[in-house]
Amino acid sequence: MIRLSTPQASTLPAEIRPFSDLTRTLGTPGFPGALLDCLGQWAACQHFSVLRMDGARPQLLAAGTRHPDTNLVLRCGQAYIEHYHRYDPLFEPLKAAPGQVGHLVAQDIRHGPYREAIYQRNGMIERLSSVYLDEQARPVQFNLYRHHDQGYFNDRELQMCEALSPALLQLLRGHLALKALHPVKDPRQQLLQRCPDLTTQELNICIRLLQGMTHAGIAADLGIKESTVKTYRNRAFDRLGIHFRSQLFALFS
Repeated sequence: MIRLSTPQASTLPAEIRPFSDLTRTLGTPGFPGALLDCLGQWAACQHFSVLRMDGARPQLLAAGTRHPDTNLVLRCGQAYIEHYHRYDPLFEPLKAAPGQVGHLVAQDIRHGPYREAIYQRNGMIERLSSVYLDEQARPVQFNLYRHHDQGYFNDRELQMCEALSPALLQLLRGHLALKALHPVKDPRQQLLQRCPDLTTQELNICIRLLQGMTHAGIAADLGIKESTVKTYRNRAFDRLGIHFRSQLFALFS
């Protein structure tokens, strides 16, 4: 006898339901929040980041936060990309052993400016990381963070994160692949929809900032002075009602 039925998520065992909810959000804007909700069943984390560590500068591929400061993860990610990735003590060991989980406590970071800018200034005390290699053999790093108000990971939480890591890395791989099939529309259009008064040069500056370029790099690319880049940036930010690069990224997150 042929039988049809409607799947009911409520009938799933409680321990399976978070993963079911997470897989339904793959490739969608709901994935970051669902990932943190899923992890929260076993280890509370206030935010995560995913970076492709390839070439001269890493690229931020995904991020999510439960922290009251919604720009914190983007602000830290940008500082890491621009200044501090070369001082990360976890990356090289993880790159040499993809799939393993690295554990870092803030006070053990030797490079003072990195420790101050990313961890102490933002109240972060601990990080768990793992790396996988994408289809082009480029290392992709997944980071989970704890803040001082949560305290340190306990042994049970560390064990669960290690056990879940292979599945999480595969889910991240799938999410990023699906997201690439349905990219967001041209950021130029989104910026103009938000603020039709943006000039061509202001748009050019904002788009390059979104691509992770430095002020010096934008100046060289557009054939203008670095001071001119900053002038156009400030004008664009005024029109958009923002003050920082992290807020520009937040418009597209």
